Amino acid sequence: MLEATANNGPQTDPHMNSERPSWFARREIAPFTLRESEVEKILETATHAVVSWVTKDSRPVTAIMLYVMVDGKVTVTSTTNRAKYYAWKRNPATSFCIWDPNNIGRQVILRGEIEITQSDELLRKYTEGFLTSARNGRAPSPERLERELAKFDAPDRHMMQLNVKKILSHNLDELLRVEKEGSDVWS
Repeated sequence: MLEATANNGPQTDPHMNSERPSWFARREIAPFTLRESEVEKILETATHAVVSWVTKDSRPVTAIMLYVMVDGKVTVTSTTNRAKYYAWKRNPATSFCIWDPNNIGRQVILRGEIEITQSDELLRKYTEGFLTSARNGRAPSPERLERELAKFDAPDRHMMQLNVKKILSHNLDELLRVEKEGSDVWS
C-alpha cells in the first residue's frame, strides 16, 4: 500500500502488494474459501452450529445447537415447546454457521430450508450418531443407545433436516497468510 508521510513521501506497506491498499484483502474475500473436501470434513467432524430463524414479527434469532450428519444432511431435533419449531414451521428459511472444531477461522455457512418430520428411524440414526461422536468414533452398545433414545422419546419430538440451497465458506488462515506475505491472489 502507498501511504503518504510528511517527511518521506509515499511508503510501501511490506505486508501488501504495492498496488493494493492494506484493507483490500479483508474486503475482497472471494479467494479465501475452503475446498469442497475441506467443507465436507468440517461438516462431518464438527458437532455444533449457530442456527437462525425469525420470529413472527420478523426479528432474527440465533442459537447454538448440536447437530449430526444423517444420510448426508445436517440434522437437529426439537420438541414443540421450542420457539425454533414454530418459527421453522412458519418460515423454513435458515442458515447454519459451522466451524472447524480445531480452528474457528475455517467456517462453513449453509443456507437453505428446514424440513420437519417425526421419524423414529431418523431419531435413532441421530442419537446413534450423537453418541458415536461423543465416544470418539466408538458406537454405543445397544443398551446405551436404548437408554439415550428413551430420553428423546417425547411424543412431540420432531426431527429437522437442512435442505441446503447455498454453501459459503471462509478460510481466515489463508487471508492472514496472504496479508503477511503480500501475495496477490486476485490477479
